[in-house]
Amino acid sequence: MIQRKQTIFLFLAAVFGILSLCMQLATVSYEGMTTYRVFSLWAIGGNSTSTFIPCPLFILMLLSTTLSVCTIFLYKRRPLQARLSMVNIFIMVFWYIAMIVVSKKLAPDATNFHLEIASSFPAVIVILLFIARKGIIADERLVRAADRIR
Repeated sequence: MIQRKQTIFLFLAAVFGILSLCMQLATVSYEGMTTYRVFSLWAIGGNSTSTFIPCPLFILMLLSTTLSVCTIFLYKRRPLQARLSMVNIFIMVFWYIAMIVVSKKLAPDATNFHLEIASSFPAVIVILLFIARKGIIADERLVRAADRIR
């Protein structure tokens, strides 16, 4: 039963994960110095220097996106699907913790630190995963109720 509404929410979570991997997360500028554009895998400076400090963000988002796609195909094992959705929510919480650590490490004395729209995508992913998990649990209750009637 891959055509359930939870599949749509899990697919949208994967799409937002891919968008977050590809788009710019933040801009860090120093007074009188270079400006860094922060992506999930690296930060690019104004003078073509790059650093891989944001790499944990990439790893966590890639893990979350992969887990969302894998969870779609576990439709026959609904309890496992619900647990994996919860694990995915925790991964997104760790992503925000890693974002705070990366921002402190990359810009300890930055004058301007601006978050871009892609840094809000993990919050959208958490909401989508929560809605999908509620639907998965509702389906499991429905199946158990139907089994009791037989």
